[in-house]
Amino acid sequence: MFYLPACKSLVSKLEHQLGTGFIHCESMQGYVTDVYASVVEDLTRNEQHRFIIVDQEFFRLWWDGVASAKQKLQVHELVAQRRLEFVLGGQVMHDEAVTHVDDQILQLTEGHGFLYETFGIRPQFSWQVDSFGASATTPTLFALAGFNGHVISRIDYDLKVAMQQKQGLQFVWRGSRSLLAQQEIFTHILDGNGYCPEGFVFQDQRMDEMFTPSDMTVSKDNIQMYTEKLLNNAWERFICFQTDHVLWPWGCDSQFFNASVQFANMDHLMKHINSLTPNTGVFLEYATLSDYFQAIHSKHKSWKVRNQHDFLPYSSDVLHSWTGFYASRSGLKGLARRASALLYAGESMFTRFMLAPHGLLDPAWALQQLQRLRWVVSEVQDHYAITGTHNPNVTDMYEEHLSTGMQGVRKLMASIIQDRSPAPGTKGPERGGHLAMVYNPLAWTVTTIITLTVDFPEVNLTDETGSPVPAQVQNSKEMPSAYDLLVLTTIPGLSYRYYIIRPMRRAQKDTQETGPSVDSTHQFDRRPRKNHRQVARRLVHVENDCYTVFLDKDTNLMHSIWERQSNRTIRVTQEFMEYYNHHGWGQESISDNSVFTPNDTAKPAWAAVEMEILEGQLVTEIRQDFYRTVNDRDPTYTIYSRLARGPPGADGELLCHRLEQEYRVGPLELNCEAILRTSTNLNTGRVLYSDNNGYQMQRRAYKEYKANTIARNYYPMTQSAFIQDRQSRLVLLSEQAHGVSSQGSGQMEVMLHRRLWNNKQGNTSDDLTLNDTSVVHSVLWLLLGPRTLTRDLGPRSGVALQHRPVVLIPDLSETTQVHPDFQQQEAVTLPPSLHLQILSIPGWTYNLNHTKHLQNLQKGHQGQVKVDFRRVLLRLHHLYEKGQHPVRSQPMTVNLQSVLRGLGSVVSVEERSLTGTWDVSTLHRWSWKIRDGHQHGGSSDRPLPPHRGPNITIHPKEIRTFFIHFEEQ
Repeated sequence: MFYLPACKSLVSKLEHQLGTGFIHCESMQGYVTDVYASVVEDLTRNEQHRFIIVDQEFFRLWWDGVASAKQKLQVHELVAQRRLEFVLGGQVMHDEAVTHVDDQILQLTEGHGFLYETFGIRPQFSWQVDSFGASATTPTLFALAGFNGHVISRIDYDLKVAMQQKQGLQFVWRGSRSLLAQQEIFTHILDGNGYCPEGFVFQDQRMDEMFTPSDMTVSKDNIQMYTEKLLNNAWERFICFQTDHVLWPWGCDSQFFNASVQFANMDHLMKHINSLTPNTGVFLEYATLSDYFQAIHSKHKSWKVRNQHDFLPYSSDVLHSWTGFYASRSGLKGLARRASALLYAGESMFTRFMLAPHGLLDPAWALQQLQRLRWVVSEVQDHYAITGTHNPNVTDMYEEHLSTGMQGVRKLMASIIQDRSPAPGTKGPERGGHLAMVYNPLAWTVTTIITLTVDFPEVNLTDETGSPVPAQVQNSKEMPSAYDLLVLTTIPGLSYRYYIIRPMRRAQKDTQETGPSVDSTHQFDRRPRKNHRQVARRLVHVENDCYTVFLDKDTNLMHSIWERQSNRTIRVTQEFMEYYNHHGWGQESISDNSVFTPNDTAKPAWAAVEMEILEGQLVTEIRQDFYRTVNDRDPTYTIYSRLARGPPGADGELLCHRLEQEYRVGPLELNCEAILRTSTNLNTGRVLYSDNNGYQMQRRAYKEYKANTIARNYYPMTQSAFIQDRQSRLVLLSEQAHGVSSQGSGQMEVMLHRRLWNNKQGNTSDDLTLNDTSVVHSVLWLLLGPRTLTRDLGPRSGVALQHRPVVLIPDLSETTQVHPDFQQQEAVTLPPSLHLQILSIPGWTYNLNHTKHLQNLQKGHQGQVKVDFRRVLLRLHHLYEKGQHPVRSQPMTVNLQSVLRGLGSVVSVEERSLTGTWDVSTLHRWSWKIRDGHQHGGSSDRPLPPHRGPNITIHPKEIRTFFIHFEEQ
């Protein structure tokens, strides 16, 4: 460690830039008024002061509900003067491990749209310093959003030390192996001092007991002490970087409730230090991130390039690996993803509705329902929300917000159904019958099995034309008095199917006309767990056109899977296990909401298994109940596995090649973490592949550590993970975020649920003990086959799982039926490599011409502009990596006029930045020199400026965003 008196010659090289405070989304709303009012007042009075704001959620609450007209005018002036700067600009600072790429883009778009509409500004720098690890997806997204610099902080403690020693905390990060220089970004990692400099918190007594003042007011008696402390801290930072500019973040969580106190003390200290500049070479200056990055950029240095590897998992020290939150509050993670999927479907359904002739539905009300759900899906992506690192009251709040938002969008979708399709008739569903609408939100034709719950076992099922529909009825897996109606459906892109469900009439029974039903049911008695593996001699099998699944009747466990295309049988066994935490390493190393610290390897969590096999013409379902003790009445764990028999050919390809599994887990015992371990005879060498945010895959080779090896080999699984050998690959696709690991060759384990209690200081006072007694339901799809097959099917199957068809049961009278002349709207269909990432009417009111928009803001006209319901936000995503597949990985050219013909007549197409606020032809990001002598530039694969015609080409892993303007009807 260096001290100032011994290092004057070195410190003289230091020119000091002082970054200002920031506000976190997790700050309590009760403090918001004081913070923003205090900061705005101080900045208005003191021209030298600067301040940066990161998240928009609480700022928007203050702006819309608290700020006076005078304060709003002051904010506009401060923003124009660049003394108040919005960085990152999303609705929240999202977590990077367990959030999906679509939801990251949504929350960024929400925040950026508000800032551009309100102030005409577009953030150009990130402040992503508090997420628990850093994903390689982020640099790609932030580059697409128009950012010039990226700041992160939480990476592995030992890696950060190594990078500090080599002055490697700044680099150009290329997040995608396919895009390379096209979406790289200059990245700054905060040094080991982090973003909360201890010893410089100056507050008054208005704060409650949670945030007491920590430091003495700067005075002539202690100013020398403060001077030495700050200069020493600055020196520790300076030696970690290659330039003489040091970013010294000042501010931390829940500070600046009295900005004048904070600034006055720093003014006093800075004035004194700057008077010593001739001797120390140190000069302090208030700055924003723009000031700092501009100073760095002006040096014209050459920087190393970091490839597409991420910074996950994150360990703060040798005993604290932050991998537990991958599965904390699993129920909230599942609800958040289902809300996101419903929003996705509601957006495109509303867009179709508005672009076609429609009835009396109020567009303003409809848009409001979508906007509410956008807000709550965005807010839950925060790094202290979706991660589950909060107390139960906060969980209840998020779940209430999500449920209310989902209810509003479901009401909107039901209103659209009633408005556009069903027509009154003289003959409708009989008493006790139902009408179900199924909407496919994807821009592909989807063939799948949907499940409807009915209260009668004998069913007559017809579609909108009156034709019978393939289906089967079986006892409900969750409701003893109900029945599951499984329906085989094929739905074109962005299209509807209607089904009329009636009880079987007596006349039909008398004529022996039978409805859909299960062919046979086989019960297998409870079998105790065997301590020693025995050669299975009694196997039972179920099959479809792609797989034969073998089950061991002596254990009631899965035994193996034969895959048709490779003609290979793979040993596959699945069982539930648990990690336990019983104060093994002392109080400081106990698992909590964030940290995973198991005492030992996982142990089997069951003593016996029951099994039931229901075979039908469409689906065979395997129900396995796992009991903690042999005599337990209720199972702790359950697996429902479905193998479907779809139509031959491409329509049924994805359906045939997956084993759909739903898990029921809990309630757990105290201080345990539940996993599903899938064991195979694949020779994988403990190499796992898991995804970054559903966007790209990362190779995860097992590593040995001095301590906490199990936890440090856990990784986030936002959407998918796989293991493979030279011939075959086993893929797991997930509906929601989990933790995943490969603790042995041929093994893949997924952490599904956690229940913990410990008395670590801070956990009990803040109720962060994660005493989660809930029963969680998770969905995984298993794919097995040759690597060429799974490389093709995996990306599309992952999207198909995220966005399954939405089933709605509209509130219709008994005299309602689908009109006999019902005509389906024209489908919207994209090539299999392309995903319709969003089709939405955002409801923005800003003028597309930036100059005119600023003029409207200056004149105060912006609030008078009406929503343009014919401006549609379209985002397309190429799902495949370069070289991943011989066909799917090729650049794909589509004609948007042709693809979108079913929506209406396209007038114009304008390419925009990721969040829509930039016309890409006017977006000129900074160039950064790199060590190989080349500068940042666009990929040679795609010419710039962008082509504005209807024909567009999407290259591997590209995400491209457009405004589509449609002709008035």
